[in-house]
Amino acid sequence: MITEEDSIICPDCGHEQQITICPSVNVTTDPELREKVLSGEIFLFTCDECGCTGFAGHPFVYEDKETAGGFLIYLEPDCPDRIVGVDGDIADQVIYREKPMRLVADLNALKEKIFIFEADLDDRVMELFKMLTLTKLSSDNPDQVPDHLLFTKIQESEEGRQIVLAAFKENKYLGVLELPYSLYQTCVVTGGPIWDVPTVDCMAVDQEWIAERLKCCEEEEEEEEKEEGCGESDHAEQ
Repeated sequence: MITEEDSIICPDCGHEQQITICPSVNVTTDPELREKVLSGEIFLFTCDECGCTGFAGHPFVYEDKETAGGFLIYLEPDCPDRIVGVDGDIADQVIYREKPMRLVADLNALKEKIFIFEADLDDRVMELFKMLTLTKLSSDNPDQVPDHLLFTKIQESEEGRQIVLAAFKENKYLGVLELPYSLYQTCVVTGGPIWDVPTVDCMAVDQEWIAERLKCCEEEEEEEEKEEGCGESDHAEQ
């Protein structure tokens, strides 16, 4: 595990101190660090002055070079960018050229990406799946619809294979949704043109990303319809 020194200010008493942070982990070589990342333990610090335990938010790289073909997730708290560069040696750059590299802004998003890729799912499809789920919930019961969903796992039940999502509203946990895996498979097919767009950079793939892609697809379809209409008009004039 790589470590380095950083300064941090206690959120309770304002005391500034030096702490040891872990800027990156490779769970292929250090598998025991996976649970420390998921629990958040790897980001915790204790104030020397008041004893408060706090969360040390700092840029962090999570690598898994084997599970589901390998993936990399870059956590940068409150990052305003949608695409970033990730430092690494030439070997790593080659490894991740055709593997998922994702940018996230908080620990929950980091954990969700880990769960998605470990389940051998496509996070782009999952974002469409979540968007359609929220739309359906909104039409069924608008007063109780969550504003945020996070993938947690795939489970086998008497009803068959299910996708389990954690539901939140205004950052309050509401419970879980258990949905048929077949709906995810439907999204794979219906979202066809969206998946043709390459995601070769370390980029944010979230609800904003899928909304932008859907908008682009709609605009492209409208443009094609206009061109077809112009072609038919020219043919009629001839």
